[in-house]
Amino acid sequence: MCGILAIIGGPLPVTESVADSALDLLQHRGPNDRGVWSTANAWLGHRRLSIIDTGSGGHQPMRHEESGIVVIFNGEIYNYIELRDELIKIGHRFHSHSDTEVLLVAFLEWGKECVRHFNGMWSFLIWDPRADEAFFSRDRFGVKPFYYALVRGRFSVASEPKALIALYPELRKVEKGTLGRFLDKGLLCDSECSFYEGIRILPPAHSGVFKPGCQTPQLDRYWDFPRHEDKLPDSAQLTQDFQDLFEDAVRLRLRSDVPVGITLSGGLDSTAILHASSHGQPDGHGGILAFTSTYKTASGESGPSESEWAWLAAKPYTRVDVVEVDAGSDWLPILRRVAWHMDSPGYSPAVFPLWKIMSAARQRKVPVLLEGQGADELLGGYTQYAALAFLNDLRTTLTGIGDKDIAQLLRDLRGYRSTFGTAPFLLWLGRMLFPPLNYMNRALFGAGGTLRKDFTQSVQTDLKRSDDPLQGSAMDRRLLNDFSRDILPGLLHYGDAVSMAHSIESRLPFMDYRLVEFGFRLPLSRKVGEGETKRILRGYLRNAGQHEIASRKKKVGYLTPVDQWLTANNSAVPREVLLSAGSHIHEYCDPNKIEQLINLHSKGHPRIGNHLFRLLTTELWLQECIFGVTDQTESKVNAVYSVSAYN
Repeated sequence: MCGILAIIGGPLPVTESVADSALDLLQHRGPNDRGVWSTANAWLGHRRLSIIDTGSGGHQPMRHEESGIVVIFNGEIYNYIELRDELIKIGHRFHSHSDTEVLLVAFLEWGKECVRHFNGMWSFLIWDPRADEAFFSRDRFGVKPFYYALVRGRFSVASEPKALIALYPELRKVEKGTLGRFLDKGLLCDSECSFYEGIRILPPAHSGVFKPGCQTPQLDRYWDFPRHEDKLPDSAQLTQDFQDLFEDAVRLRLRSDVPVGITLSGGLDSTAILHASSHGQPDGHGGILAFTSTYKTASGESGPSESEWAWLAAKPYTRVDVVEVDAGSDWLPILRRVAWHMDSPGYSPAVFPLWKIMSAARQRKVPVLLEGQGADELLGGYTQYAALAFLNDLRTTLTGIGDKDIAQLLRDLRGYRSTFGTAPFLLWLGRMLFPPLNYMNRALFGAGGTLRKDFTQSVQTDLKRSDDPLQGSAMDRRLLNDFSRDILPGLLHYGDAVSMAHSIESRLPFMDYRLVEFGFRLPLSRKVGEGETKRILRGYLRNAGQHEIASRKKKVGYLTPVDQWLTANNSAVPREVLLSAGSHIHEYCDPNKIEQLINLHSKGHPRIGNHLFRLLTTELWLQECIFGVTDQTESKVNAVYSVSAYN
């Protein structure tokens, strides 16, 4: 896991010291090693976090002596051992045990089609002097970031926008359409536009080529989701097939030359990873550290958390140690740092416990963590999926084409209400039955309702962007949109930023492309139905002996008392940050409407906290990254952690 920076298209347009400083802005992504390579048309920089082949064999930029091609790579190719064996049989030789060299040799053998062979997460760029061009790629789901800009005749690439801005200060401008969609609809990383005007995002599952002298890169999509009609037949074999794919996904992600831990909430996803990890680690690797989050209330007492469920999940395994991590209350300073690391606003208060967990893992010298991200969007874990399933069953029953009676529907309804709570479930039913009411509620009680009229008019086209014309059922469309655009990309973005802020590599077994292809081909009844969500995962856990976890209803998750924090001392923080005369967000949002939202929230109006959080992170991002001093290194941050903490 690393940070990459590249400038393609001619001699450096800046001084060497400026380029070096830009690269060192990514030090938190790669504290263990640093490398630069250059030629007439290419300058490649790399910061390394050593995970596989931690010695000099994995140093980057890595050059293939015979061909002269050079790579900078951020990520992991989990099936590198199998690919290495395959390439050796073909006749290739290797000089290291790193997955980076496997990537490089795979490009030599298969050219631009090499990415189809990879199981992993990646952003990389290869300079090929034979064709005088750069080939670059991003993994299928965008787990690893890839930003680029075309400035001063150069094609420049970085793991984070701040490095590009350090090269080209003129890029420090707000992309208003992206900001408008975020404030109005909460969309994060939903398009190729970043939050900075002129800085683009390479879409997931895309590769590209750039030749010096060209105006734009040529992009190509190398992978896509299975078609909706390509469903698997429902059978008892599906649970075994899921088990085989999932456990192999975990096995591959346990490959490491440094310690590997997991995050554990005691929910379905993390417990499944725990079970697969407990017998997927090779002998002699010692115990598994499982990190879970807790927090204290204002009176100093323990607040609601998942710790009891986490201990219950870990109980059957002798080599698992649960580490409870206090989420703390120093949320505003952390939120400022998160804004700097994300290079964007954020919509999820879950960044706080995640930040503390990553910090605890670094302090305990565990630089790799397995997480359950992606399972909800893949297997139907959210309230909206349960509401869709229930409405579909209700329609088919009332029209006489379904196989359920009213009694079964009522049992399903009780199951969904038990899992998600009556109010949230009924709210989603109302949203789906009466969409205009949702728009009205968002206008009255949401962040979008605070937008200034002149700003709304300037980004009207972006705000009215229609959904893609997808085929399939309502559930198929919802799952695909949430996985590929509306929810998961934003979660991956903040997960990558927060983990990399602490030099931690986050690995996501549910994002294994084989499992994703299987998941999108699953019959919908194996995801949501009979009052349950993520049904195939529950079946896996029951087979694993985790009956209580498999049957649990309400999931607390990594709770964050954001409502308490935002209302403390008469809502002092949001008033100070959002209503001060110098608040930058006033260019986009009406301060009077912001104040109305704060007052409603302080009076206990439900579901406003997350909208205020969205506004707050926007202002902090504007302060830290647009109007603040962003050309600083993270030396103060990195001083907290030892660069050689696990070497």
